[in-house]
Amino acid sequence: MGNPKEAEAKEPVGTEGIENEQPFPVQGYLRLNLLFWAFCIVEILIIRLWLKDVQGVIFFFALLAIGFTLVSIYDGVYDRMASRSRNKGDRQPPASSPKPAS
Repeated sequence: MGNPKEAEAKEPVGTEGIENEQPFPVQGYLRLNLLFWAFCIVEILIIRLWLKDVQGVIFFFALLAIGFTLVSIYDGVYDRMASRSRNKGDRQPPASSPKPAS
């Protein structure tokens, strides 16, 4: 069996290089959302041509697209907040701060 202190000193699996990881770009989120909205619209059109009755289909795909957009916004905000907190932890406070003159 190994030394327990050695096990504590190891980094968790999968965290190597996470300090330099950049958040997913906003333009990427916009492109993915446009692509997903286009997919939903194409699906509505295909089903409309095929079945002629789209009573609940429009609601379903609209709800799906809106949900995807909301999750993208949440993910983008979380990604940036996590990136800031990681970067904030990298900064070390100054070794000694000057004392104010009295």
